Amino acid sequence: MQDVSKRLSRNLYMMMGTPREDTKKIWKVSELSKASGVTPCVISRIKNDTEGKEKPTIETVVKLAKALNVDPAELLK
Repeated sequence: MQDVSKRLSRNLYMMMGTPREDTKKIWKVSELSKASGVTPCVISRIKNDTEGKEKPTIETVVKLAKALNVDPAELLK
């Protein structure tokens, strides 16, 4: 589970800070929070979790993926 958490952290960090071809958007934590319904605190903890200690629910992963317009699997691979 720790490896999955690390991958989620890395992928969320990259997806928030790298503009996508289709949107050209760089996400702020507050913007992603509003779009996903996930609190800024939870997003920050996941994004900065380099040790893989955070254990977000699948519901949280789905909400973040939906807001980022990606498949949830993209956040976990």
